[in-house]
Amino acid sequence: MRVLYAEDSLTSREMVAEVLKGFFGVLDIAEDGAVALDMYRSGYYDIVMSDIMMPELNGIELIRKIKETNPDQPVIIMTSYDDNESMYELINLGIDKFVVKPLNVKSLLLSLLQITTRINQRKESSKNIVLTTRLSAMNEILSNIAHHWRQPLSAVGLHVQNLLELDSDGRLNTQTLEDSVKDIMKLIVSMSDTIDDFRRHCKSTDTPGTFSIAKAIDDAVFVIWDSINSNGINLINTCDSDSVITGNERQFSNVLILELLCNSIDALLVQRPQNPCIKIQLTTKDDKPVITVFNNGGSISNDILYRIYEPYFSTKSVASGSGLGLYLAKMVVEQEFNGTINAQNIDDGVEFRIEL
Repeated sequence: MRVLYAEDSLTSREMVAEVLKGFFGVLDIAEDGAVALDMYRSGYYDIVMSDIMMPELNGIELIRKIKETNPDQPVIIMTSYDDNESMYELINLGIDKFVVKPLNVKSLLLSLLQITTRINQRKESSKNIVLTTRLSAMNEILSNIAHHWRQPLSAVGLHVQNLLELDSDGRLNTQTLEDSVKDIMKLIVSMSDTIDDFRRHCKSTDTPGTFSIAKAIDDAVFVIWDSINSNGINLINTCDSDSVITGNERQFSNVLILELLCNSIDALLVQRPQNPCIKIQLTTKDDKPVITVFNNGGSISNDILYRIYEPYFSTKSVASGSGLGLYLAKMVVEQEFNGTINAQNIDDGVEFRIEL
């Protein structure tokens, strides 16, 4: 797990570092709240620990800004500062634990144990959510295969029906039978090719590796292309970068990109703009990949914009969605790729921006 600790006292910093260095994979220590905030914004942390009284940016303001970014961030406050008003304010901000100074190692470790237990339970629950989303993606793939097969299956049925009618009338000859068999085999080969196409675009595994972001986006678009095309949606896919990234390609394509595309399609089908459009753009910023997905299906109310990543929160009907998609997309971005995802209203639509 990754822990961020903000403390202006050198003695306290050294003591906590000595106690915790063997417990966590990453322990980043900042000597001030402002430094801690910069570190938090540039990375991902499972737990944040902070003192209250610090120069530049105190612990209350640090936690306030962190909670604005991630309301679910687990936080431990370590302080000797006795101010009921400040304590009440921190409780309202949603901190998880208070540890009183002078530091009691047993109390600190117990608080960390309780929080890490909850985090591990949440991660285990998230695995089930990943499975649910994969099944949803598989359903989308099967729906598209069924769409591709509908016409050739009808054609095969017509050929068989025609052969039966010719046979019953005594008009079926060898040449007609051979021609029909050839046509039916062409249709079967076409259906087999469809399976191969989907297999090729969905063959990524759960094993982390280095992959092309542009190709992963193309694979996600391929899976959902029929839904885009049949609803008259104009897709603009601009990849100005040949960026590669290391991670789980399946989660990137099926959970992240496919979920954002499905979300965009849903918005367009509800709002029905005159010229429905989805724009995907891949660029770089400071040598890091940036992906934006925009749709002109109307804006999201500012009252709920900050809640769209909450699990089970959804503006859709119960039949249309579970409210897990964007939560899972955020989880994949932050935990699998150490990145950030943000949504903002632009003109007549919404843009999701992913920085990896």
